[in-house]
Formats: sequence, C-alpha cells, structure tokens
Amino acid sequence: MISPLLHTWNLNLGYAKRLVADIPDDQMAAQPAAGMNHAAWVFGHLACTADMLLAMIGEKTVCPPEWAALFDWNSTPTSDRHAYPAKAVLLEALENAHAGIAAALPGVPESRWTEPTPTEEIRKFLPTLGDCFVFVMAAHENMHLGQLSAWRRVQGMGRV
Repeated sequence: MISPLLHTWNLNLGYAKRLVADIPDDQMAAQPAAGMNHAAWVFGHLACTADMLLAMIGEKTVCPPEWAALFDWNSTPTSDRHAYPAKAVLLEALENAHAGIAAALPGVPESRWTEPTPTEEIRKFLPTLGDCFVFVMAAHENMHLGQLSAWRRVQGMGRV
C-alpha cells in the first residue's frame, strides 16, 4: 500500500503547485470571505502537518518551530500578508516535507502502522499511525487543496 499512497502524495503536490502557480506573492493571503483559508495558510498548514508525520516516524522536520502556532488546526487565517512567509518559502517547505515523507515511508517497518498515534488529541479519531498517515496524506491534504480550488474560483480565477 505504500506505493499507491506515495503516488497520491505526489499527485497532491503537483496539484498544489498548479493551484498557486499564477498567484502573485502579494495575493497569497487574500480572503474573499472573512476567515476563509487562503493559499498562504493552506501551504503552511500542509507543510506543518507533513512535519508532524515526519516527527512521528523519527525523521527530521523542515518547518521552523514558530510556524506551529501560525498554521496549526486551531489557528485562524488572517488577510495580513505580512503575517506569513513568502510564497517561495511556503512552497519550498511543502516540497521538502513531501520529499522527506516520500524518502522515509518505504523504510518504515510495517509493524509500526498498528502503533497508537502518538498525539492523544489526534488518536481520538485516528487511532493508529497507519490511520494517521493515510488520512493526512490522502484525505486531509486533498480537502485543503479543494479549499484552494474554491478560493481561486471565488476570486474569479480559472480552474486548475
């Protein structure tokens, strides 16, 4: 199952890059509706979530520690563009986190996938490490990329 999961992971990254390819840096935090998840927040959130997976399997993380509060699931996106890293920095973090997972995942022993998810709050709905990885790599990331697709359309941009 690792190979199909990594294939989806790679497809997600390609889609993410296409979603913001034509977005200027100064528009990455545009909020056409109050509180709407925008590109800067989504990219940071996805990179930090991938970092969480890297940490769960003992791999080196890529996001700066100060990003945790800015991009965690309880954070509220703001339209203040200066509150977020540059588009290139966010994209690089997402690419590096994806690459780290892709490189590490094949070496994770199958027996680890039945271990409890280390974070208690997450373990309530994703009880095992396997549940957590599959959800984050396939469902969670796609959900947020769908939000970016809607974000584009609300602003009159074409579909990707």
